[in-house]
Amino acid sequence: MGREHSLLDVFENAPLTRRYWWVYGAVTLQICCELFDFIVVGFLLVAVATQWHLTFGQSTLILLSAGIGTVVGGPLFGWLGDRFGRRTAILLGTLVYCGCAGGIALIPDGAWLSFALLRFMLGVGYGGAGANQFALIVELTPTRHRTVLTSGLGVPASLGVVCASLIVAALYPLLGWRGTAALGLLPVFVGIALVTIAPESPRWLLANGFTDRARVAIAKMMMRSVETLPVAEASVEERRAPASIRELLHEPRRFCLVVGTQLGLGAALSGVLLWGPAVFAQLLDATPAQAAKAFLWVSIAGLMGRVAFAYLPHRVGRVRTGFISGLGGAVLLASAALLHEEHLGMLPLFPLLIALAQFFYDGGYSNLNPYAIEVFPSRIAALGGGLASAAGGIGKIVGPLALGLIAGVDNFVTPQATQSAIQPGFLFLAGCALAAALCFKYLGIETHHQALRLD
Repeated sequence: MGREHSLLDVFENAPLTRRYWWVYGAVTLQICCELFDFIVVGFLLVAVATQWHLTFGQSTLILLSAGIGTVVGGPLFGWLGDRFGRRTAILLGTLVYCGCAGGIALIPDGAWLSFALLRFMLGVGYGGAGANQFALIVELTPTRHRTVLTSGLGVPASLGVVCASLIVAALYPLLGWRGTAALGLLPVFVGIALVTIAPESPRWLLANGFTDRARVAIAKMMMRSVETLPVAEASVEERRAPASIRELLHEPRRFCLVVGTQLGLGAALSGVLLWGPAVFAQLLDATPAQAAKAFLWVSIAGLMGRVAFAYLPHRVGRVRTGFISGLGGAVLLASAALLHEEHLGMLPLFPLLIALAQFFYDGGYSNLNPYAIEVFPSRIAALGGGLASAAGGIGKIVGPLALGLIAGVDNFVTPQATQSAIQPGFLFLAGCALAAALCFKYLGIETHHQALRLD
């Protein structure tokens, strides 16, 4: 292991190069595009629910199908990333989710099952690409910069939500729902650019015994000649045993920590993002474009939260930041549920409180997404990211499903049915955010300023 530590010491102490910032920028843009593809369905559903005479049950299945897909795609592509490398898994995941997102534009009118199936496959690719791109950037970032830079990647994720609101508000009248869906094909070019620019993760290569390849990857990242780096003692590389998902269970506290925090915040965030536009449209008696404009303020609040919670863990650590995000979101979601019929002057309180809540639970994802990679060693870090995607995917099922069940799966989407579901539904989402806060408080493991383990 001596030569591995020598290579890592050089890498850890090197300055951030232009190549690093190119990779960071590509990951940033990729995350923004992924979130657009994932959440734009909320606006598409506003358009087709009445036109196709969808029930709450059918609408809920469409909304939660992508979450089901991430439960499958996260562990599957996490295993691929730990077995064959981060770059391969990122490219495959991107091809899957972009193809399925754009394919929604081609389905026949009324084909809600086809809509749901494509959303499921989109979730498979989305969960797989996300697990590996976070693993890649966490492992390419020196420890001294890791907390603030990887937390900063939460900002473009929220930009994806803002972009979805802006694009739908601006282009939906011109493109219609099919043209808006077809935009989901475009991020494939970003994924190709990312795997072209980025080398393979040196930490993953070292953890798997590929010392010579790690030396080449570090030289590429540092923009130095490979001859200037420490030389491996032997040129023959010996592959270590492939990572196994069972290894995630060897440390049950870390396993439960990742599952609990991802599931809790995932349910709160997804429940609001996916049902929010429809709830706003019904509660405020608004068109899809008007609902998008109203929901834009929720998106902006989430963006502000992402910025704040990208900086906060650098000051107080990841565990305390996670507790604050979950608790703040829980209190404000509960307030929105209890006061949804009240007004502040002429301003309805419900959208205002949802926007304030979004600042906390959405902002908390700046801290949460890199955390699952950091708590597991590099040899199984993509599997850790896959576990996070799966747990978050279950949350993405639980949140929208709970509101659909509370409203009544056989009821049509109407203002009366929506109104009756708001209080119990959003109290449930508040409980999910609170559960995440308690996981951070009682199970949290601090990773700020701690070096990543290889195995």
